[in-house]
Amino acid sequence: MSSAYDKLARPVQKWIRAQGWAELREVQARTIHAVCGGSGDVIVAASTAGGKTEAAFLPLISQVLETPAEGQGFDLLYIGPLKALITDQARRLEDICQDIGLPVVPWHGDVSGAIKTRALKAPRGILLITPESLEALFVRRGLEMARLFGTTRAVVLDELHSILDSERGVQVRSLLARLERAVGHPIRRIGLSATLGDMDLARTYLRPDTPGAVTLIEATGGDAELRLQMRGYISGDEDEASPSATDAVAAHLFKHLRGSDNLVFAGARQQVEIYADRLRQLCEAAHLPQEFYPHHANLSREHRDFVERRLKDAAQPTTAICTSTLELGIDIGDVTCVAQIGAPFNVASLRQRLGRSGRRAGQPAILRQYAIETRLTPDSNLVDRLRLGLVRAVAMIDLLLEGWCEPPRPEALHLSTLVHQILSMIAGQGGATAAQLHRQLCHEGPFRQVTTGLFLEVLRAMGASETRLIEQTQNGLLLLGAVGERLVEHYGFYAVFPTPEEYRLVAGGRDLGSIPVENILAPGMMLIFSGRRWTVQEVDPQDKVITVTPAKAGVPPRFGGAPGLIHDRVIAKMREIFECAQEPAYLDATARDLLAEARRNYRALGFAETPMVQVGADAVFLATGCGTVKTMTLALALQGFGHEVQEHDGFLEIRSAQATMPLADTLRHLAAGSRVDLFAGNPNLVFEKFHSYLPPHLLRADALSCRLQAEALLQLCSDLTDVESSKDQMPDLSGIDPLAAVPCGTYRFIALDVETASGDCASICQIGIACVGADDRIETWACHVDPQTEFSAFNIQLHGIGPEQVRGAPVFLEVMRALEPLLSRHQLIQHSGFDRRAIQGAYGLAGREAPDWSWGDSVQIARRAWPEFRGNGGHGLAHLKERLDLIFEHHDAGEDARAAALVVLHAERVTGIEFVHLLRGR
Repeated sequence: MSSAYDKLARPVQKWIRAQGWAELREVQARTIHAVCGGSGDVIVAASTAGGKTEAAFLPLISQVLETPAEGQGFDLLYIGPLKALITDQARRLEDICQDIGLPVVPWHGDVSGAIKTRALKAPRGILLITPESLEALFVRRGLEMARLFGTTRAVVLDELHSILDSERGVQVRSLLARLERAVGHPIRRIGLSATLGDMDLARTYLRPDTPGAVTLIEATGGDAELRLQMRGYISGDEDEASPSATDAVAAHLFKHLRGSDNLVFAGARQQVEIYADRLRQLCEAAHLPQEFYPHHANLSREHRDFVERRLKDAAQPTTAICTSTLELGIDIGDVTCVAQIGAPFNVASLRQRLGRSGRRAGQPAILRQYAIETRLTPDSNLVDRLRLGLVRAVAMIDLLLEGWCEPPRPEALHLSTLVHQILSMIAGQGGATAAQLHRQLCHEGPFRQVTTGLFLEVLRAMGASETRLIEQTQNGLLLLGAVGERLVEHYGFYAVFPTPEEYRLVAGGRDLGSIPVENILAPGMMLIFSGRRWTVQEVDPQDKVITVTPAKAGVPPRFGGAPGLIHDRVIAKMREIFECAQEPAYLDATARDLLAEARRNYRALGFAETPMVQVGADAVFLATGCGTVKTMTLALALQGFGHEVQEHDGFLEIRSAQATMPLADTLRHLAAGSRVDLFAGNPNLVFEKFHSYLPPHLLRADALSCRLQAEALLQLCSDLTDVESSKDQMPDLSGIDPLAAVPCGTYRFIALDVETASGDCASICQIGIACVGADDRIETWACHVDPQTEFSAFNIQLHGIGPEQVRGAPVFLEVMRALEPLLSRHQLIQHSGFDRRAIQGAYGLAGREAPDWSWGDSVQIARRAWPEFRGNGGHGLAHLKERLDLIFEHHDAGEDARAAALVVLHAERVTGIEFVHLLRGR
């Protein structure tokens, strides 16, 4: 045994000897040294069944035994993504802990109430819990979290790769930040993962403030020999007597998998049932025992447990036909082979699945990939001719062999999860102020991409009369509203992810069936359903209805739109495969023929020379060369010019009969920096659980942060058209004309603020207003202004606005023409006299006399409300922000206008006097 063994507690050493281990694995030894030798955070990356669980828990349990905590509380916390994984890991840890008196407590929806009650009364040992159950503890027992976890010395995050960039991962990060605030100190974090594409991003996920201090331990060597084959099949055979492609795949699986333990990943649940049924029939026809069983989330827990137990029983050969349910680290023993039917959508999942095979010493890992393509006819669609499913599968396997997998996506806003966490915090604490929520969720928690202004927009949306998720008391405390209470009380609240919502497809008043909608759909896009092509006419997210009409096309492809986000690198690899002559050795004869056919068609269509191929009078296929996010961004941009678009793997199918200009001209306009509204086609933007409670402008912001990549549009169109791009020509992709969005209602008063380009008060470069309604809700609007003068370095440093930010912005008089009707009929509030002088100076500089508006000063109001601040910090916005616990970003015109409005509202509450009387000194 190594020196790492000597660092473990004697009861743990005794357990290791009882297992008959000759030595610790390298990754276990290195992890023991790291955990025992310090108190920092650690990531352990190793393949499935690589010993990660023992690597983390053996030293942690040793520390608990050798230095017991004083007081009550769980010693260690384990967070796992699946109930089955919690149950499985609990069994493994109970085996370690059974003789040392350390309780192991599994906690999820299927664990009995008696076990939970005992654990709550006397918390100690190891708590294994799902994110949803931990969320439930915060909601139901928020004030007890310090008692339950005050002595917790470490949290182990399992399957780290599966939650890095998802809404569930953001939920876990938020829960950890809230837990550390509840106990008053940091808790050590140990991440376990099998596949990580970017270690730096993984470190940042685990500890955002100090990622460089996270120790990374990666297993090296020990990879099993890989044997793989891709088999090609053709559906729609002209010979009706021959078996279908589905039957042929099932027959091959039956012949080669029978008598051993295997996993077959069949994709959708319907496909799982189809293949499981075919294989069961083959067993019955051959008078053999049944050994092929379905496994997916809709099946009962008892059935899933039965299949998992059979897989671990060496005496009972078992093949599970499954979705992704068996992709993660549930212990199902060793499997001989992993089969994949249809092309996977990401390399990380393929690598994770393959890690189930080849775990026994001397045994190879075996991957059987099945590619089913449609038989071509003279009317076959171009997508069929390119065999995109097969080419994507080849690309995934090649990237797997190269050792690449997808990195986590950059940080998104995750506004749906933010709504969830706001509700959870309010429920768990019995109320919270906006400042408390912002500090814990955005400043300390994971929502750091959410600006202060955006956070307040979310709160306003949640408190709107039509939403009623939250409400505010007179003293500023936020409570659950009527709708919020109903949501939080429902058992389904604790999960941040929804079951994919089913949308009904309706054509001519007739129901076609239903389809889960997880990606953006918009009128004008084409949808493949039930073997036919349809054009989307309308998306109704409220009633969950998609209205469609038949599309003019030939035989549709066998596969529909991708339910996953395909990475740019995968599409680049697909292009390499199309354009090279190398023939992968792992292809069978049919797969080789299909790949050769795809390459011939790719060249014959002209894609080797040009990305744009005409396929009809008004129809074009465009090879974007990009993954799902950038390709979908271009699709929405083209829809803004009237083109009908359908997205495929790195391709767009475009029909331009109703477009305002030809496609080539549209791309040149976009490459030159023309303004475009990505949302002109009214796409469906409700793709996360709480999106339906957010207004359109927040949904657009959320989509732009994760599902779309607006900043890449100019370069993409430049590459497609060979137009020279320039950063000086960056288009405004917000989709919103600021002057068209000027508020137009009737308000109690309007606060106004300006920022200037230099020391000249007339050099206005930004105007912001905050409109206070009768219910004291605040509507903020701001707009950059081209001051038509030089910027000073001091002012740029002060507010961050310079020539780049105002390029293409309207000039002062253009802005005022939009604002004058609103401002002329309201009481205006400024904070000090600067803003009024600036407005008057800018009018004078433009050769016009300033309108005679009604101006008031919030400094004057603040002096009457808080006279004690005079000589003690004063009444400037910076000091009031601190003393009144206001939330705003100083030196942004919209934010400062909002701050002035908040000062007035706070003064009214403190004095009990309406602002008009405070202005008059009454």
